[in-house]
Amino acid sequence: MSFLNELKRRNVFRVGIAYAVTSWLLIQVTDILFESIGAPPWVMQAMFVVLAAGFVIALLFAWAFELTPEGVKKEKDVDRGESIAPRTAQKLNITIGVLLMLSLAYIAYDKLAGASLDDKGPATAKETQINETTIEVDAKAPVVVSEPAVMQKSIVVLPFVNMSNDPEQEFFSDGLSEELLNVLAQIKDLRVISRTSAFAFKGKDVDIPTIAAQLNVTHVLEGSVRKAGDDIRITAQLIEVSTDSHLWSDAYNRKLENVFEIQEEISKAIAAELQVTLGTAGKTGRPTENLEAWQLFLRGRHLYQNRGEAQLARALELLKQAVELDPDFADAWANLAAANIVYGYGQEEAYKEFYRDGRLAALRAIEINPDNGFAHAVLGLAHTGAFSWDEAMREYELAIRLNPNETNSLLWKGIALINLGYVDQAIAIFKQAERLDPVFTNVHNWLAIAYGVKGDIANLRRHTQKIQRLDPDFSGSTLNIFRLNSGNLDAAEDLMRAEDMKSIGSDVLVVAMFSALRDPGRKEEAVKTLLANKNLAEAGDLTPYLWDIGAVDETLADFREQRERGRILRIANSLQIFWGANNRAQLSNPAMPAFFEAYGMLDYWRKHGDPDYCRVDGASVECGAP
Repeated sequence: MSFLNELKRRNVFRVGIAYAVTSWLLIQVTDILFESIGAPPWVMQAMFVVLAAGFVIALLFAWAFELTPEGVKKEKDVDRGESIAPRTAQKLNITIGVLLMLSLAYIAYDKLAGASLDDKGPATAKETQINETTIEVDAKAPVVVSEPAVMQKSIVVLPFVNMSNDPEQEFFSDGLSEELLNVLAQIKDLRVISRTSAFAFKGKDVDIPTIAAQLNVTHVLEGSVRKAGDDIRITAQLIEVSTDSHLWSDAYNRKLENVFEIQEEISKAIAAELQVTLGTAGKTGRPTENLEAWQLFLRGRHLYQNRGEAQLARALELLKQAVELDPDFADAWANLAAANIVYGYGQEEAYKEFYRDGRLAALRAIEINPDNGFAHAVLGLAHTGAFSWDEAMREYELAIRLNPNETNSLLWKGIALINLGYVDQAIAIFKQAERLDPVFTNVHNWLAIAYGVKGDIANLRRHTQKIQRLDPDFSGSTLNIFRLNSGNLDAAEDLMRAEDMKSIGSDVLVVAMFSALRDPGRKEEAVKTLLANKNLAEAGDLTPYLWDIGAVDETLADFREQRERGRILRIANSLQIFWGANNRAQLSNPAMPAFFEAYGMLDYWRKHGDPDYCRVDGASVECGAP
């Protein structure tokens, strides 16, 4: 008997096929399970190794042993006349057939489920039950935006390790890392992971392959900085992830006054290496000639990036000192502009002055350097707060052209789009930001908000889960949106009460809102309670509570009152409440067109086309579910 026939007789082929199909099914199921629990990539890799080793063992077992009525025996000990191998073969054939049917069923399900999880949204209308009232959720597919293929030219600049004896020098090592990131971001066709995702791994014991896998990059730049007085030592190395090899590394021992030259040498060396392997080229430049101003800028930007009221206030002081030392320091002016607007957003008083100063600082940065992309993005934010939508969009688009690897420009443009009612376009922009900042929680937050507006429960759930994995302490607003859209009022109320108790020290607003959601007959009573406790709301903003219970006139009145107080940017960032799937019928209220006109939205729609849930015809506008 030939060797091939003997393999067939001993059912080696059948065992191999059954094992392979079973392993494939097991991998599909565990891949979904591991993703949902946030298991690290090495777990899946270990599973592959185990299954591969098991395949070889299974084949050897099938060759050396045989299943008999008395149990498993060595093949050589089984009399050929008593062998039940043919019957075992029939059972294996049936098993393989069942496994193949399960595999085909899974593939078919995956195709159908994939369509519903796709960003095009559900193909058919879905219904959401809230308060025993059936609400039709939008089923219109958004504009299809093709995702660009994942570029092979990609890099993340990890925060350089501070090797100085003084922990206070952390700002210097972080600043140097960010400066190198900004230089590399200017390289055409090179995808550079933005700061938020790059710095997310700072101080964490995560290996390079895991970081590269999570950020989807092919190259990693890492290094260290030691600063003692005016002496600095900088080491840097460029790693190719696929081979886990060092393409380039070097060390620099210089005086602090030579730091710009070191940055330029490092960036040129990396650009030269990338040019060989990736066919790209970059440019460098000195942000300022004043070393003291530069160090103040690094400290100020470091504090601005970390947020927090006290840190933002200190950042403003340092950045003002930087521009006093060098009035032509464009980057310092741009960051001063951003710090003013972000700090002013959270203030109860003098926010008008902070918004004004932010706008003026952005204009000064652009006057010095018209190609400063971040300054244009901040100016776009200032225009957004003035409801100058055309000017805002022009600034955002210019900022993105000048620096396509900067996440804030994309994020702020997407926020403006969703507030204007262009939800599908906003999702496309947020997804671009996600590619640059895969672990930036706020990007996933706005994606969750956008999918919540559409009533796309599957994608809302997906991004809510990502937020919870990335930052369990992140605000529960998106989780609440998910629960409300899913009709789970009890869970939504519990979460909102906990959030309000944490942020404003009272749950009276939430209790009033949910009393009306459960019993529309209590709406008038709830409105009175909300208005009587307006002082408890964050920045005095009752609009989310009022709109959710259908109090349209009171919502619009609250917006107008905020505008009179100068809380314009907060209003501009809150308009997305109008488009939510559960309350879209309220858009037909006769008062809405005048509101849209007063806030510049109607004019923008006339120029740029209908938003997703309104139809504009000259002076008339009809809004509601399409």
